[in-house]
Amino acid sequence: MDVTWDPNAPDAVLVSDDCGRGALALRAHPDDSDRRTVLLRFDLAVYALMTPPNDEALSHHPLSEHGLKELTWLGVVRDSTLVARLRPSWSRVAEMHLHPTHFILPLKECVVEVVAATVDLFRLDLSTHRAALGAIEPGHPL
Repeated sequence: MDVTWDPNAPDAVLVSDDCGRGALALRAHPDDSDRRTVLLRFDLAVYALMTPPNDEALSHHPLSEHGLKELTWLGVVRDSTLVARLRPSWSRVAEMHLHPTHFILPLKECVVEVVAATVDLFRLDLSTHRAALGAIEPGHPL
């Protein structure tokens, strides 16, 4: 994905629902000629979390020494212990359809981690709040 967000004020909004829809919306990077909101929409999301550490304490994250501290965009965690830990809680039907990927994004004030089947990138002329909420509305055109 050839896009970045504003590293100092991403105004990040993460939402998810119990139907497996998830979205993360961020402000565009100041150097990006496309100033519209960056939206990552996750499908078949079974886990979505926005949690510490912030950028100053990133070295304390368990994945810091495994590539997280060099990450400047969306990363994928290979052989994820999180996915392995979540797997027993999935139903047999979910297991047949779900090929989970552990996505991770370091932001200014937190780290976002999502376990989902897929992620798609969109640019929307909306605030981060409206973009994220709209992306998980049933029947939304995204």
